[in-house]
Amino acid sequence: MKKKNIAHSLIAAAVLFLAGTGLRAEAAPAKLNKGDTVVGYYTNWSSDKGYNPADIPAGKLTHLNYAFAKIDPAANTIAVANPEKDLKNFEQLRNMKKKYPGLKTLISVGGWDYSTYFSVVAATEESRNQFAAGCVDFILTHGFDGVDLDWEYPVSGGPAGNINSPEDKRNFTLLLSAIRNQLNAQTQRDGKKYYLTIAGAANSNYLNKIEAQQVVGLVDHIFVMAYDMHGSWDTYSDFGAPLYNPQERSPQYKNSVHDGVQAYLNAGVPADKLVLGMPFYGYIYEGVGAAQEGRYSTFSSARSISYNSIKGTYLNNPAFSSFYHEGAAVPYLYGNGIFISYENSRSIGTKAAFARNLGLAGVGIWELSHDSAGELLESARVGLIGA
Repeated sequence: MKKKNIAHSLIAAAVLFLAGTGLRAEAAPAKLNKGDTVVGYYTNWSSDKGYNPADIPAGKLTHLNYAFAKIDPAANTIAVANPEKDLKNFEQLRNMKKKYPGLKTLISVGGWDYSTYFSVVAATEESRNQFAAGCVDFILTHGFDGVDLDWEYPVSGGPAGNINSPEDKRNFTLLLSAIRNQLNAQTQRDGKKYYLTIAGAANSNYLNKIEAQQVVGLVDHIFVMAYDMHGSWDTYSDFGAPLYNPQERSPQYKNSVHDGVQAYLNAGVPADKLVLGMPFYGYIYEGVGAAQEGRYSTFSSARSISYNSIKGTYLNNPAFSSFYHEGAAVPYLYGNGIFISYENSRSIGTKAAFARNLGLAGVGIWELSHDSAGELLESARVGLIGA
């Protein structure tokens, strides 16, 4: 406990120093080195909100994941989810890469809505090879540098209707192996490096459903979804992505970013294969009590809310008071019977410094349109690379 507190203090001090440098969001990006991976997810529904591929701060990313493609179970392959929208976006991404040739773009497959048939395509050698071949064809056709699998989730979990099987644990490894083999074969043909990544939940329950040590040898990195620690599905209001568990008593389970990352390290996953995923959104709980500024209260309704919306509606609203929980290292708002758990520049910078301190591969963002001005992204970069 003492060592963790010391490290926590050092991280916080470093971030406070960096925050005082006065760097602005439009500052030129520093050169990224090993351990400075910055992954941003761009969703195909972002353009519905007016956030287009041209708005992506590509110069401040190393990898851009386009979410999501879906699975065609009839052909055992991947397919665009919204052809009219996606194909236009793909063209813009190809043009973006002409300006930023160092940026790696990956097509993300699955996610919460499109993971239904992963178990099907992973089930046999034939279907795995078909899917792997489809991945290679897709990235070559549309100009991507690799594929990112967001299977939510192997063995069990995910939305109603997901197909799951106890065999998913082994078959996930075999599916990744088939994709890796075909990506390597394509590298032999054209001399280009192709990337394979996955996104995984930040808890030991998820890690018990995959063969972590075998998986990590097949992928370039694992994007740890270190958010949704609490949310609208709970009984009580709570922090969405606390870096550490608050020491105060709460009436429900505790989970933290630190615990999620530690679960991967305990499972034998090397730190430099982990990308710390961070949320550019929060949760708003309505109908909470006034005790503890709305923390750990029952609520009448709750939903996710983007940083853009929090900043535009609540941060400068005199009816709301701003707080920062030192133990959890996250901010929150309270007013009018409403509790809002979210991230700001300080907490994002602290999380990024935490990733740097542990020697992780870098940080990642879900998702870019939630912070259209790019201030949280800049704080992540500052915390990660110190410049």
